[in-house]
Amino acid sequence: MSVVLERQRWLAVLALAVAAPLPLTGVVSWPFLVPYLAVAAWVAASRRPLAPLPVWAENLLAPAILAAVVAAGGVRYGVLRPVAQLAVLVAAVRLPGCGQAKRARVTGGVVVLVGVAGIASSTHPALALYLVALLALVVAAAGRLTGVALASGGPPRPAAGAWPPARLVIASVVTAVLVAAPLFALLPRLRSPFAGSPFGAQPASGFRALVALRGIGDITLSRRTVLRVSFPGVASGHVSPDWLRLAGATLSRYRAGGWVDAKLKGARLSGRGGRPIALTEGLGAGRLVRAEIVLERKGGNLFLPLGATTITVQPGVAVVRDPSGSLRVPRHTPLPLEYAVEFDPARVVQPPPDDTDLELPKGSDRLRELATTATRGTTNRLAAALALEQYLQTHYRYSLRSNVPVRQDPVQWFLFSAREGHCEFFASSMVLLLRTLGIPARLQAGYIGGESEGNGTYLVRESNAHAWVLAYVENRWRVFDPTPPEGRPGVLAAGGTLSVREAWDRFASAWDRWVLTFSMSDQLDIASGLFEVAAKGARQAVPLAGGAAGFAALAWLLWRRRRRPAGFRAPDRNAAPAITVALHRVMAAAGRRGIEVAPGTTVRGFAAAAAASVPAAAGVLGWLAREHERCRYAGAPAPPRRAVRRAVRAVERALKAP
Repeated sequence: MSVVLERQRWLAVLALAVAAPLPLTGVVSWPFLVPYLAVAAWVAASRRPLAPLPVWAENLLAPAILAAVVAAGGVRYGVLRPVAQLAVLVAAVRLPGCGQAKRARVTGGVVVLVGVAGIASSTHPALALYLVALLALVVAAAGRLTGVALASGGPPRPAAGAWPPARLVIASVVTAVLVAAPLFALLPRLRSPFAGSPFGAQPASGFRALVALRGIGDITLSRRTVLRVSFPGVASGHVSPDWLRLAGATLSRYRAGGWVDAKLKGARLSGRGGRPIALTEGLGAGRLVRAEIVLERKGGNLFLPLGATTITVQPGVAVVRDPSGSLRVPRHTPLPLEYAVEFDPARVVQPPPDDTDLELPKGSDRLRELATTATRGTTNRLAAALALEQYLQTHYRYSLRSNVPVRQDPVQWFLFSAREGHCEFFASSMVLLLRTLGIPARLQAGYIGGESEGNGTYLVRESNAHAWVLAYVENRWRVFDPTPPEGRPGVLAAGGTLSVREAWDRFASAWDRWVLTFSMSDQLDIASGLFEVAAKGARQAVPLAGGAAGFAALAWLLWRRRRRPAGFRAPDRNAAPAITVALHRVMAAAGRRGIEVAPGTTVRGFAAAAAASVPAAAGVLGWLAREHERCRYAGAPAPPRRAVRRAVRAVERALKAP
C-alpha cells in the first residue's frame, strides 16, 4: 500500500472518530454533519488515492460555506457552534486528496479543530474513556504511517510489519495520561469562553439555601458528613423515616428560573444560658419528640424536623429566624454546633400562607393546562395535590443530568421537553402546578434519611440533600414529595452499601466537580493544603535529612578508601610537606589507571614506571620525585604550593587521556 493511500485512509478514519461526540452534544446540526460524515466515509473506503478538488471549485464553495454558517445562526448561540459547523464543512472540502503531504497537514489541523469542538461540548463522564480510545487510535495511526513510510524507501516487506507494537501504543497512552493529569491540575483555571452553554455553570454540592435550576450537577452525591442526629429514649426500630426529614430553607419566590429569598430582615431569637427557645405555641408536651443534632458542616443554616416547636442551642450562639421560619446562625460560628429540638411528628410548623405562595411566572398557561389534565376527576384540593404528586412520579424520570437551555424557563423545559431531572425540578414543578389551581405552595430544601450508626444515631451526608413541597390544603400545611422513589435518599442500615446506579451517580458527580467545574479556587485550596502539609513535615524532615547526609558522607569516604591502590597509605597532612601529599595523590591516580605500585617501591621507581606508561607525564613526574627527595632527605625548602598543584593536575590529565 502506498504512503499516500495509507495517509488518506487514516485521516478519514480519524475524521470519523473525532465526530463521535457531535451527534450527542448537538453542537453541529445535522445539515452540516451529514455531508462531513458522508465525505469522510467515502474517502476512508476508497481503494486509490483521491485527487483534491480544483482550486476554483474550493474558492467557489468558500462563500457558500460562510453563508450557510451565518444562516444557521452565526454567533447568536455562542462561539462554539458556528466554529464547529464551519470546521466540519471545511474538513469535508479538504478530505479528498488529503493523502498528499502538503494537503495532509492543513486537513489534519481542521480535523483537530472538529475534535476540539466535540470534546469542548461534551460533559458526560464517558468522555474520559473516549479520549483514551482516541489517543490510542492517534498513536497507532502515527506508528503505522511512520512504518509504511520507512518500508516504502527500502526492500519490500510485509505490511503487518509496519504496525507499531501494542506495548508501544499502551505505554504512549499511559504516559500521556500521567503527564496530562498533573498539567490539568496545575494550569491556571480560566472561565470557559463558552459560558453561555449549559456546561458553564458552577455546581453546588448538597444543600443550598437558594435553588437555581440551571446548569449541571446542581445536586451532587457527596460522602461529606453534614450532621448527626439522635432521638434519646427512642429505640432505633421506632424511629420513623419522617423524623429524618430536616428542613433548612423554605422558599416561595420564583424568579428568573430559580427560587430566591424574600430579602426581608429576620428576627433574632434569644435564650438565656442555653434555655429552650419557643418557635410556636399551643402544643401539648406529651405529643413532642426530642432530637439532638450535631452540625458539622458550615453554611449558616440550622436543620430542624418539620414540626419543631422549641430549640436549645449552646450559650452565646445567635439564632435568627427569617420570615419563612428557617433558622440561621452566623457563618463564623465554631463547629461542631450542638443543639436540641423538640418537635411534633404529626404537624408542619410554618407561617400562614400569603400572596407570594400563589405567584406564577409569566407564560404559565401551559402549566395551567397540564395541571388541569393531571387533576381531572378530583373533587377537592387534597385529592388534586395527591394526583399531581403521582402524575409527576409516574410520567417523568429522575436524572442528575439537567442542562437547561439558557433561554428557556427551567420548569417548562423539564415538564414539556426533557421530561427528566433531579428533585429540585420535580418539587419546583409541583409548586407552580399547585399554584395554577389556586393552592398555596412552597418549596422546601434540606436533608432526608441518613445512615444508622447502630447506637441510635443517624449520620446525615451531603448525598441526603433533597427538595420537597409544602402545600396548604384543608387549612394546614402538608408535605408532598413528587420525586420518584429512586431519587429520594432513604435510611441506610449501619454499613449500608451503594447500588451500581448510586456508584455511577457518585462517579458522575466527581466528574462534574473535579473536571468540568474545576476552578482556580480549587487550585488555591489544593496548593494551600500542600503547603500546610509541607510546613508541618519540614520539622520532622530536618533530622532525617541530617542523618541521610551523614550516611551519604560515610558511604563516600568508604568508597574512596576502596578505590585506593594496594600498598597506598594516606599521609599525615599535618606532618608531611605539601610535596609528599601531592606525590601520594599522583600515586593514587596512577593506581586507578592500572599502574601497579608494589609495596616498598621508591619514589624514583614509581616515577620511572609511570613515565613508561604515560610518556607525556615523564618530565613532571621526574620533577616531583626530585623535589620530594630534596625536601625529605636534604632539608631543602619546599617548592611553591602553586607549582606543586599545577604539576599534580598535569599528571592527572595525562593519566586520564586515552
